[in-house]
Amino acid sequence: MTETSKTQALRIAGLDCFYGEIQVLYGLDLVLNKGEVLCLFGRNGAGKTTTLKAIMGLVRASAGSISLAGQELTGLAAHEVPKAGIAYVPQGRRLFAEMTVAENIEIGLMARGKGKAVRE
Repeated sequence: MTETSKTQALRIAGLDCFYGEIQVLYGLDLVLNKGEVLCLFGRNGAGKTTTLKAIMGLVRASAGSISLAGQELTGLAAHEVPKAGIAYVPQGRRLFAEMTVAENIEIGLMARGKGKAVRE
């Protein structure tokens, strides 16, 4: 492992991804160094979710490379990627719309076996 691969925790080079015949990512390059925080933003349909799913192996890359600290992830099965050290937590509110915020918090605390002190 080179010094560069030690400091570059996540590297994406020339990534192309498709959904069927529709190309979504075109030669994406991205480097996330150890200790950095990276924000990936754009309009709807820009490829943000596809990028994250490609990193996790949920969408196959048709070209390019995804590596973590020098370890190639592109060919790994989706269930192998977390073992390499990457996790994906998709957005999900899982709220009960007819309940108040306080009631939703109470349900969450009950489900986790936590009491009123945690809520306060």
